[in-house]
Amino acid sequence: MIRVAICDDNLNIANSIENGVIDMDIKGLSCDVFSSGVELIRHLQSDQISYNIYLMDIEMPMQNGISTASIIRNNDQDALIIFITNYKEYVYEVFEVLPFRFLQKPVSSDELSHALLDAIEHIQRAGQIFFFQIGHQKYQLHYHEIIYFEGAARKVVIHTASGTYETYGKIADIIVSLDKSLFCQTHASYIVNMDYIRSIKKMDVILQEGIPIPISKKHKNEIKRAYLSFIEWRCGKQ
Repeated sequence: MIRVAICDDNLNIANSIENGVIDMDIKGLSCDVFSSGVELIRHLQSDQISYNIYLMDIEMPMQNGISTASIIRNNDQDALIIFITNYKEYVYEVFEVLPFRFLQKPVSSDELSHALLDAIEHIQRAGQIFFFQIGHQKYQLHYHEIIYFEGAARKVVIHTASGTYETYGKIADIIVSLDKSLFCQTHASYIVNMDYIRSIKKMDVILQEGIPIPISKKHKNEIKRAYLSFIEWRCGKQ
């Protein structure tokens, strides 16, 4: 099941968005409405639940959407946050909470549908599983858990937010098995999850928390093309 939370202090807008979500008639999707960031956070903390997708107004009294999203992001790195706003200037203030997309009020049914379907597609992509083996033990990681792969001699180190795993293999064999819409090879020894890229420098990719990953001349154009395509998709331009 995919859970959606709508948070907007204007209940007419919130109800309109809720009706738009319901009208999409997506199997396995549920939707809850909250009239403030305070109410939403209280609900998350008291019921100890989480949502996959948040449709969040930025301009709200007491606790705005950016502050609310920051609390959500501190507890859930995988949540997709779609900001709804009248103000374009907020776009530059919210990157620390890693928004998935922006929708400008008034939100049309087509724009809402497009954003939600892309968010659901992203959840399904990121939920794919990478299988590997360490000794005689078999392991699996969801794509969204993997930050990058690093090749070292005949071994590959898998870097995740919770730690690293070392398995025998080659980067060239791993890239073939991955979803190219999420992962891109930057170097003979590195594959990155594009969801974790924060910027691309001349010869480095900068990942979350400032981790630099080298770009080789061979893969320079490839990573730029792949990341541009990824960003365009994230921004709803495809």
